[in-house]
Formats: sequence, C-alpha cells, structure tokens
Amino acid sequence: MKVNSLVKLDVPLKKIRDPFLFIEKQAMGRYVLNVGAAGGIQTYLPANVDIWLHERIRRCAADLIGIDIDRQAINHAEKYGYKILNENCETMKLNKKFDLIVMSDVIEHVNAPVTAINNLLSHLNDDGQLILTTPNATAGNIMLRSVVRKDFNVLYDHVTTYYPEHFQAICDRLGCNLSGLYIFDHIDRRTMMFRIKSIFFQAMTIVSKRLASSILVVIKKSH
Repeated sequence: MKVNSLVKLDVPLKKIRDPFLFIEKQAMGRYVLNVGAAGGIQTYLPANVDIWLHERIRRCAADLIGIDIDRQAINHAEKYGYKILNENCETMKLNKKFDLIVMSDVIEHVNAPVTAINNLLSHLNDDGQLILTTPNATAGNIMLRSVVRKDFNVLYDHVTTYYPEHFQAICDRLGCNLSGLYIFDHIDRRTMMFRIKSIFFQAMTIVSKRLASSILVVIKKSH
C-alpha cells in the first residue's frame, strides 16, 4: 500500500450531459443489477415511472434485478408490480453474476464503501462493469456556500462525499481498474427559481469541471 502518496488519476475527467442515457446505453441487452433501486420510489410511482432509473433500465436490459435495504420502499414498489430484493450491497451473496451493476447515488449512504464495492465486484462478470454516481465534494454550490459562509445542506443519511481521486484510490486498493470518470449536473425543474439556479451552477463548469454537482464512475475488474 502506498502510504502518504498522492493519487494520480488513470483516466481524464470528462463531461456528460445525461447520466441516465449513459447508463441505459451500457445496460442495453445485458444482465443488470441495480443497487438502491427503490430510492425515492414515492416520487416515481405511480405518476412519474418514465423518469425512474430502475424502469428505464428494465426497458432496455435483457434481465434486471433490483436490491434495496428500505423495506417500506420495497413494499411500495411491490404494490405496482415491481419486485425488489431486500439486500445490503455490503453483505449480499446473490449467487449470480452480472454484466452491469448500477449504483446510482448510493455510495454516499453506505457504512463501508470499499467493502461494498469489493462485494459488488465479486458479483460482476470478468468483462462487466460497475457504474456508480454520487454528489461531487467540490460542487459549485458547495464552493459558493463556503465563500459566503452559509451552512452546507447535508442530508441525514449521507455520511460522506467524494473527490474523483477517492475512486482511483479505492480501485488501487482493490486491484481493479478505474475505466471512466465523468462529471454532470442535474437541472432541477421543480420551479423556475430552481431551474435558474441549476443552470447557473451548470455554467460554472465552464470555469472548471471540478465544480460540477455530481460524478459518474466506471469500474472494471483487472485482467
């Protein structure tokens, strides 16, 4: 282990417009595991199913299994015909391997992220890939709040944030490959004010990609 050595990224940091479209393309015709599939389920079912990532993957994948630790959310999904397994990505043993594992905005919730990624890799086919997304620790809104001395908006169930280099360090530790590293911004369309704020922070990435709100990471096994 390289103690006190600075992390160097193996791949360049790129920008993408639509992370869900990126995930859908990778899921096309593949066997997919979706981790945290029931997250935010009350928002999506029944009225907004078309923007629910789990449903979008289901429509293009050859097969899809979803897992989540939130029993109440799983029960809500079941009312509308969706079966999601009550499993923890840190400890699960599904006795099945997948071409693609998706972990969208989950890694910031887990107790042991390195353990979780290592366990997910054990469920991945040799030529498969793990795609995860998470909020970016140097997002423009965070930097601006620091400057104007405003409190940060930290959700109760978020226990950490990440730089891109953290995922390189995790890959180095586990002996896997950081295959892709992307940044993106969500446009919040709930109100005109939210939309304007989102567009403003998206524009800040022209100054630096590091100011984007979120990170998308692609991890593969070493061969």
